[in-house]
Amino acid sequence: MAAISASAETIALEALAFIAADDVELGRFLGLSGLAIDKLKSSAGTIETMRAVLEYVMGHEPTAKAFAKSQGYRPEQLAAAAYKLGIL
Repeated sequence: MAAISASAETIALEALAFIAADDVELGRFLGLSGLAIDKLKSSAGTIETMRAVLEYVMGHEPTAKAFAKSQGYRPEQLAAAAYKLGIL
């Protein structure tokens, strides 16, 4: 089980790793975000990219559920991270 106190930034970076590990998810994220892969690599730790990642994950329920399950997060932890990053 993931730590309850995981920071919003940690959750966003884990979500990015989750997306990047799946070619379909990565392609969908790049298409929806408008980011090119080289820009994603160079901006991964920025607040803008972390927001885009969490917005993407939170905007697609199957992805949100799969990510939460893979990391042991509860849905409210994802929502809290999104809130902390200014998405919700």
